[in-house]
Amino acid sequence: MTNPFLTVANVRLIEQQVKKILSAKSSSKDPEVLNAVKGLAVAEIKEKLPNATAEILHAISNISDRTDAELFKESLKRYTIPFKTISEKGLQKLFRKDKKLKLPKLEMVDWHSISYLSWLDSGTHRQYIVIEKDGAFVALRGVSQPQYATKGICAICNQHGAVHLFTATVKGNADMYTSYSNYICDDVETCNAHVTDYEKLEAFVARNLV
Repeated sequence: MTNPFLTVANVRLIEQQVKKILSAKSSSKDPEVLNAVKGLAVAEIKEKLPNATAEILHAISNISDRTDAELFKESLKRYTIPFKTISEKGLQKLFRKDKKLKLPKLEMVDWHSISYLSWLDSGTHRQYIVIEKDGAFVALRGVSQPQYATKGICAICNQHGAVHLFTATVKGNADMYTSYSNYICDDVETCNAHVTDYEKLEAFVARNLV
């Protein structure tokens, strides 16, 4: 049995390169162009994912149509390390200051498809974000400001789309408070699908916890 070794973000990076191959396939009939794109895709994965196996790289090189791509993406599941499952009690401990914490429907979460867990309490406009770091959960709470919704670059996934302002307020010395604001994706599922660099996600959370 294969031991999982790819994070969800790693898988998204591979899928991103597969999309480039399919795009080249649909826009050009020149086999040399397609081979060149495949070569660049493999080189990109080798550079950013040195632990990628020869089997994965070979499969990418042999993608010729959308069916191949879907079968390949399905095959990646056995290599994927899912987001660590957390219970409602676990979330309550992370956000213990929130006495009336509104919890997400955890039974609906596909742990194999997310790099971070996030949900919005529409009543208070509080948005909660949970990531994993060094085997532990790191929690971030902020305020979602839909009145500042716009089109822009998300600070989490670095992709362009519909975003809103997320503001986290932290306590510093002498009871001084500092607020940090970033634009992040409106749709958490879409954002997770675009996260290809987990270190950038960690950096986003760290900046807002300072």
